Amino acid sequence: MQQHFDEIIEFSELQDFIDVPIKNFSSGMAARLGFAVATIVKPDILIVDEVLAVGDPAFQEKCKKRMEEMLSSGTTLLFVSHSVKQVKELCEKVVWIDKGIAKAFGKTDDIFSLYESRLI
Repeated sequence: MQQHFDEIIEFSELQDFIDVPIKNFSSGMAARLGFAVATIVKPDILIVDEVLAVGDPAFQEKCKKRMEEMLSSGTTLLFVSHSVKQVKELCEKVVWIDKGIAKAFGKTDDIFSLYESRLI
């Protein structure tokens, strides 16, 4: 991981906080660092939970682009989000979970059509 240190700090945009102990980071700073570390090693599977819900819009877009690049190179993404827009942009398949119960699984557009029809 040491060989990736500079790239992690650059991606997370935490250069100004390099001497601050991580225990003093805000939750947003910790999320930035965690995402940078998790994605720098190009994992086969990446699990992210509401990662695009933190940070400023520019950083959110940067994370989204990183995930798109990883998807293009074959990484499997397990993406947890309440954002319909983000799920539609990133996911080919979706599991609709309601109150802890898996209601449906399938192609993103099919599941969102089913979900939206239940809201009417």
